[in-house]
This record gives sequence, C-alpha cells and structure tokens, in this order.
Amino acid sequence: MTATLYTMTPTQQAGVMEWSEVGQPAFSQSYDALTTYDNYGTMILVGYHKGSGNCDTFELLEAEPWIKQVPNTFELGKDWDSIQPFYMMNKPHLLAYQSKNGHMYFFPLTKDLKSEYPLHFYHTRYPYTTNLSEVKCAVDLGQNFVFGYNHTDGSVNTWTISATAKSEGKSPPLVVENVWAHQWAKGWTRFAFFTWGKENFFLKTNTWKPNVNIDHFSDDLSEGTNEVGSHLHLKDDQELDIVHPFMVGPGDPYFMTYMASNGEVTLNRVHGDCMGWTTEATITAVTGVSQIIPYRLGDQNYALFM
Repeated sequence: MTATLYTMTPTQQAGVMEWSEVGQPAFSQSYDALTTYDNYGTMILVGYHKGSGNCDTFELLEAEPWIKQVPNTFELGKDWDSIQPFYMMNKPHLLAYQSKNGHMYFFPLTKDLKSEYPLHFYHTRYPYTTNLSEVKCAVDLGQNFVFGYNHTDGSVNTWTISATAKSEGKSPPLVVENVWAHQWAKGWTRFAFFTWGKENFFLKTNTWKPNVNIDHFSDDLSEGTNEVGSHLHLKDDQELDIVHPFMVGPGDPYFMTYMASNGEVTLNRVHGDCMGWTTEATITAVTGVSQIIPYRLGDQNYALFM
C-alpha cells in the first residue's frame, strides 16, 4: 500500500502551523495495529498483523526514503487488538492486549529488535480486563500504569506496572496491580492523551450523550481522574474518525482531528487552563485513511497517514 507522510511545523506567526506533504513511503501490506517507540535513540515503527501474528519493523528517517524496513525477531502471537509501547528500567516494552478474553502480555524488547518472554496478566472477575475499547500505557511521577475503559458499559480501571526483586521462570520481573476501578458513563471514545508539566491529561468525546471533556489523572493513581473541562466545543465531534495528540516545541500539547470522508485535518493547540484550544491549521489531506501515526524526530513533527 502507499502511505502519505506530512510534516507539521510551527511558524514565526503566532497561532499558525505549517503543513506539508513530503513523501509517499511504500508499504507492501496494511496492518491491524501500528505504534512507534524509541529504540535506544532510533525511532521504530511497528506494524502488526492480527491474523498471522507477524510484525514488520521500520526505522523512521529524517530524509528520503523516510522509512526503512529493518529485520526483527518479535514473537507476539496472534489475535491482539492493540499494541502499546512503554518503558521499564530504561528498557522498551510492548503491551499486547486482547479485548475478548482480557489478556495483557507485557513483552520486554531488546536493542536488536527481539521480543523476550512476556508477563501474562488478565482478570475475568471485577475489576475486569475484558472488553476494553481504550487501553493506554502512561507514566505518573515515575510510576508506569495502564488505563483501560469499556465503551459499552462505562467501566474504567487503572493498573500499575512495577518491577519486582526477581521473577519466576522465564517471566520478566514485573507485577501488575489494580489501583483504581470506577464507573463512568458509557460512550466515551477518541481519547487523546497528553501531558502538561509532567501531569497526565486526556481529551475524550462521548457519542452516546454528546460531550467533549478534558480530564486529569490524579498524582495518586488510586484517586483516579477528574474532569477539568466539560461540554467543550470541538468541530464535528460526533463525526470525527480519528483524534490524535502530538507535542510541539519544548512540549506544548496539541491534537489533530481527521475526517475520512473529505480528508479534513485540524491541528489544535491546547490552552493552558485545559478549557479549550486554538486551531492553528485546517487543511485537506488524503481521504479514506484508517490510521494516523504522529511522531517526532529531532525538532520536526511528522504524521503518517495509512
């Protein structure tokens, strides 16, 4: 398949972002899940096939050909619905999640792109790991955690990921513990996670009872989240196909929105009070895209449309 790569660049004019198409990297196939992570200074794109369990890995470059396939020996297995990168003890890991059975596999990764034996975690009783529509790895005051939300019934959970003194057998020295279980309204979707001053926030949209919120994670993860702004105005919030966060400059939080039908993209800078945002660019990109991967190399922001 052919992907389209864009750059996003702040300008000297306040509140204006420049958007440019820079290339069309060629991919031999499409992927069920995509993610990027920093592999000891090299940005890696991972493409995962749910049916076969195969992974392709690509080095992301700052000039043509922009993307270069590199070999790997990842063994993640079949039928994962999502893959999420995180870091433990200065080492990259991947969380592979399966919604139907609630399985979470935490894979340590080596510098030469090999997956090591994973930690397996799941919970078939309350608090459930099954049927999560949103799974996100993040860090709070140095503590790794996983956030999970069920779009259908509104249940929401946070699990911490911690290192142990040693492990049994081949499993990595990790332990996962639930620290917060709560009930939200159902219908939240299009989560966009970002940080302000190392604090964790996220934008989310409700399609059951139309609403747009920005929430904040408490420093004490056992206290959950609280709404910072509610009923915020986001253009086409009920029709948007994709919402993604990205960071600009020294760490200013932005998010992009995308409509697959007409290719319309907005680039939005979040206000410091988290009560709204300023749209710094509205442009037309390729239509019919199902996945967008924003990433950053050096001082340059990119968005890969696939």
